[in-house]
Amino acid sequence: MVDGAILDHLSVIALLLIVLIGLPHGALDGSIAMHLGAGRSFTSVLQFLFLYLLCSVVVVLIWYKFSALSLSLFLIISMVHFGWGDANSKTSLLFFLQMICHGGIVVFGIVYFHVDEVIPLFDMLTEGNSSLPIQVSVYMFYGISFFTALYFILIFKARSLILRFLELAILWLIVIIFPPLLGFAIYFCFVHTARHVRKIWKELKVETSPKTIITQASILTLSSWALGVIALYAFDSGDFNTNIIRVVFIGLAALTVPHMILVDGFFRNK
Repeated sequence: MVDGAILDHLSVIALLLIVLIGLPHGALDGSIAMHLGAGRSFTSVLQFLFLYLLCSVVVVLIWYKFSALSLSLFLIISMVHFGWGDANSKTSLLFFLQMICHGGIVVFGIVYFHVDEVIPLFDMLTEGNSSLPIQVSVYMFYGISFFTALYFILIFKARSLILRFLELAILWLIVIIFPPLLGFAIYFCFVHTARHVRKIWKELKVETSPKTIITQASILTLSSWALGVIALYAFDSGDFNTNIIRVVFIGLAALTVPHMILVDGFFRNK
């Protein structure tokens, strides 16, 4: 069991930001599904909800069976998802470079620069078996550092990369300066969520009224919060801090996988 003092005031603020601002951006998935055709009939709506929830439940079950491996994979897919949303190059190679650098620093950089603070958090999520995700994070950070250096060299040849590279430099500073949970919350809420909502809203409002989008997102947001509260009491570990960390981050993993399949696998292609 991890010392409850880990959840200081900044950590509590960070978790509130993640839950109240970051988490609701995934609630647009309902409108995205309707946009992709899931709203053709009541049956198709139920089918979408069933598959989405099934995917989330499978993620949770696998996590509790293979927690260390699940956390390691979740970090990697988070890097891909975050980076995919931040990359803007039209060239495949440069897009890949941006994806790895932008998504990687906010995931693996946080671990590398704050490893002593992250280990207790990872222990909470893996029943004390945090060595694998820590090792994966350190090795990934070395690779990200190499790609960032390459990225820096390339901005002198492709000036269109300069603004996005400046954003990356700011992310490095945030990751280094702020405590891990707060650093992640700043990126997740004010960069990833803001950018995602802006892009999705622009696409959806062409075919769907703002009122409908907001109503659907509100229903799914309230539902996810309700499920979180239920999970908080249903999976009581005996330590409130551990319960909070598990519900927030395992819950994020359970929602990120179907969210990523829908957004990155279907919506972006369309």
